[in-house]
Amino acid sequence: MDTDSRPVGRVALAARLAGELCELSPGVWAAQSFGARVALRARVTDDVLLADAMAEVWDVARARPVEADRVWSRSGPGGTVVVAHGGDWSLVVRVDGPVLVLSDRSEQVARIDGDPGIDFELSGLVPELLAAARGEAPFDPASVPALPRMPWLRPDHKDRSAREA
Repeated sequence: MDTDSRPVGRVALAARLAGELCELSPGVWAAQSFGARVALRARVTDDVLLADAMAEVWDVARARPVEADRVWSRSGPGGTVVVAHGGDWSLVVRVDGPVLVLSDRSEQVARIDGDPGIDFELSGLVPELLAAARGEAPFDPASVPALPRMPWLRPDHKDRSAREA
């Protein structure tokens, strides 16, 4: 495969996988889809290509405005799917489902959901990508209100960190 056709092939494959994830129920996708057959379980911490892609996907998720062909989402009977493309990678995610990574530097489709080293990060990344696809502003941690006073604390209760200081 020459380098000029590779990105086009990756983008087309990402669109095909996204269509399957969007249209097929989770059980049918796992049992009968092309994507489930070709995707191999992988750990991001064990693969430098995956680690590089995951580092770059955050930049794409936080960038505004986002080009429509770079991050997009679609909903269907199988769920909501979000697709993001970088320079040499594509990420295809069904919300609460498989997370697939395609790279021009690898012939394999990696499935990274279930990787304990990345699950927490994915829980924050997927909503960011959905917001980007919808044209919404990136999440601002400062927008989270402070926790209310807990009723079980005594009025004279001081924060533990303040007592230890």
